[in-house]
Amino acid sequence: MAGANFWGELIRSLRTEQGISQRVLAEGAHVNRSTLRRIEAGKTAGEIDTIERVLGFLGFELEALDKEGQRAHRPPREPEKKELTPKLRLLTLRLA
Repeated sequence: MAGANFWGELIRSLRTEQGISQRVLAEGAHVNRSTLRRIEAGKTAGEIDTIERVLGFLGFELEALDKEGQRAHRPPREPEKKELTPKLRLLTLRLA
């Protein structure tokens, strides 16, 4: 499952880079710890709202671009009440 492996590796890398445990990340992002463990292990890609909450807690906002490089339309996300870092960095993915 390539998508699951991508998200799992990305989340694990960002989490360990910031010195955050799985427990702290799961609690902060309001995600079940076993779900987070499965995402990081590449056993599931997780739901997009779960990925966004996890990335948001890590200080990133997910943005998707279409084939022409234009922002894909999506409703604005509510900011998390307890974010680890106050400034969000943008993580942009280009859709194939």
